Amino acid sequence: MPDRLRLMLLLAYLALFLLGLRLFELQVLLHQRYVTESRGNYLKTESIPAPRGRILDRNGVVLAKNRVAYDLYYAGGPVRFRARILDILHLKALPEPKDGPVVVAANLPEALVPTLAELTAGQKNLWLKERVERTYPNPIAGAVIGYVQPASPEDLKRGYQPDDLVGKAGLEAALEDRLRGRRGLKLVERDARGAILREEVLKPPVPGEDVRLTLDYRLQKAAEKALAEALSDVNAGRRKLGLPLAKTLRGAVVAINPETGAVLAMASAPAFDPNLFVRHPVEAGAIRAVIQNPAKPLLNRAVQAYPPGSTFKPITASALLEAHLVPPDQVFRCLPAIRFGGQLRRNWSARDMGPMDVRRALAFSCNTWFYQAVIQAGPLKALDAIAERARAFGLGEPTGLLLKERTGLVPTRAWKRKTFGEPWYPGETLSVAIGQGPVLVSPAQLARAYAALYTGRLPRLHLVTGTAPARQIPGRYFGLLRQGLRMTVTEGTARFRLKDFPVPTAGKTGTAETPGKRAGFEHAWYAGFGPWPPDGKHRPLVVVAFVENGGEGSRAALPVVKKVMAAFWGITGADATARHP
Repeated sequence: MPDRLRLMLLLAYLALFLLGLRLFELQVLLHQRYVTESRGNYLKTESIPAPRGRILDRNGVVLAKNRVAYDLYYAGGPVRFRARILDILHLKALPEPKDGPVVVAANLPEALVPTLAELTAGQKNLWLKERVERTYPNPIAGAVIGYVQPASPEDLKRGYQPDDLVGKAGLEAALEDRLRGRRGLKLVERDARGAILREEVLKPPVPGEDVRLTLDYRLQKAAEKALAEALSDVNAGRRKLGLPLAKTLRGAVVAINPETGAVLAMASAPAFDPNLFVRHPVEAGAIRAVIQNPAKPLLNRAVQAYPPGSTFKPITASALLEAHLVPPDQVFRCLPAIRFGGQLRRNWSARDMGPMDVRRALAFSCNTWFYQAVIQAGPLKALDAIAERARAFGLGEPTGLLLKERTGLVPTRAWKRKTFGEPWYPGETLSVAIGQGPVLVSPAQLARAYAALYTGRLPRLHLVTGTAPARQIPGRYFGLLRQGLRMTVTEGTARFRLKDFPVPTAGKTGTAETPGKRAGFEHAWYAGFGPWPPDGKHRPLVVVAFVENGGEGSRAALPVVKKVMAAFWGITGADATARHP
């Protein structure tokens, strides 16, 4: 046999011997070790988070959605490519863990994720973790949209998982069942170190439902801007009276379609960015500052209740007319003041404004006309009629919104006795008649009531697209009331700002006294609608503006409504921004 062939056979026998030796080692010597490691692999079913539904405005603008975020975790110990990773993250050192893994960097930029995924691959003590984060790309209407937060211990008891996001305020909370979705299920095989070997989806997650709102992003932005700009009008009034200037504007705007009850804009000031509550890592100091802010930006003032002032007068007039307590052609002199029950009750003007019917009394907001009308009708009968009519206009009850709202107060004799154990005094009706005293309404309720003045039907307000029922309000004198509200604009208390507005409108100013505060700190209101009369060219709109401690309604609230109307009907230039002379 040739030497070369012998050498090849020897090498082959040697290879077979080494292979057999390795098999002996694996099968006999290391058998127990690999059995143990094999048993360390395990199968487990795990739930799959369901994507939360998006929130869109009426035109499809995204107001709330989800994004995948990546965080880099470190568990301590040696790290490969440490210098490169630190350079990418612009860090000098990795933070040392104390009680478990620490977050090295949260919300990593998308451009860095592939590189860091490659550098951390196979490292047991440094890894990327994916999570779903809620984001508000067009942060408007924070008090309406609300926000989500990670599941609390109470949420976990109700069936949520630790990685779930739960609606905590606004529509995020009210629509939780629709937005939440249903978690899926997967089978996961892990090794002894917990690394995933394979996954199999057993039941895919069901995404939450996308919800389209009635809000119009463009109009909402205009309403929020108009509210913020009202601060200068408030302070202009305070300067004239020598009062301390306001640092923050507090108020609300509600704009609705009077025919359907769809809420087109709902702004509350001061506003806040809902992204603050979902950012990671949590900005605890910033959140605390918002929560502890004395101006209460988390409070949705559009659904809180306040004395409505003279914006309530159309309700009073409707009550007295429909109950036949005052004839439609009743004329009283608009005196500077009258005395009733030993108390002098003044009009807002110190001069005799002459004889007025109900239309001019509304247009010029004559307090003493309403005082005399109540006295002639009988204060107790008038109170009963006002309470009944106010309820017919939806005051004292929820508007239909999904938000938590104050129902306000429509005072009655029975309420007074039950609450205070006292009878109703006739003079109290005079205060109620002009929207003072214990009567309380929210801006949303007032917008609904003025929608009824516009159409004769009381709509159910809604923020989510769809249809909502409206109920007919019986009455013979809607036309008379509308004439008075139109005269407010053409020759009354709103004429300086709205007389020459390109779209014909009607409305009512309101200045509600605030107990214990000086003149100049009244609540300012304006409620308006248009086009009136309807012109067939412009879409119908009702807008109510409320400015807390804003002073005169015509100075602080009316300009807000005018700007919102201008944005809605596409009016630009001087006609949209003309100021008080």
